Amino acid sequence: QALLHAIVDSSDDVIIASDLQGMVTLWNGSAERLFGYTRAEMLGRPADLIVPPDRQGGEEAILSRALRGEQVVHYETIRIDRAGTRVEVSLTIVPIRDSHGDLVGVSQIARDITGRKNADRQVLHLAALVDSSDDAIASKDLEGIVQSWNPAAERMFGYTAAEMIGRSITTIIPDERLAEETDVLGRIRRGLSIEHYETVRRAEDGSLIPI
Repeated sequence: QALLHAIVDSSDDVIIASDLQGMVTLWNGSAERLFGYTRAEMLGRPADLIVPPDRQGGEEAILSRALRGEQVVHYETIRIDRAGTRVEVSLTIVPIRDSHGDLVGVSQIARDITGRKNADRQVLHLAALVDSSDDAIASKDLEGIVQSWNPAAERMFGYTAAEMIGRSITTIIPDERLAEETDVLGRIRRGLSIEHYETVRRAEDGSLIPI
């Protein structure tokens, strides 16, 4: 028991256990750090103290599944810390049984995914900005293969994203300017940026576009 307690307490994941009445019976060090309540403050108190009021109904349904003996894996939801800050977490909820196999409570293993969720939202926000931009925005790898191609690029050059992604950027470079791409890629590989570089590109219909 001492060994198991040490493992649980040193885990980077939040580990909380509660009895059949929903009262906390275990509150590890990560739970203290994430939610701001000490073990002494939480033992014997309702586990739903950290559940936002607007999530209470849904949480009861999830916990009832665990109390029926089911495991709930990677359930993403919201918790609130002592200061009232909302924390996004991924939960695994497991029924606890005694030596006779009788259900005596549930354990919750929580991982803070706030940073990941914020990063996901930032990616979506940036993607929306790129898609709505009036400027043609394309990305390519260090071999010059197109990785992304926004709607403005479709309008400017006539190629759809499906047509361009996976193809060489030289598709839109006139033959007499192919040496430019070798120079551009060489500079990018050295970590240099290129700003306000004026040149010419070729649209799908063959017309030349100063850019």
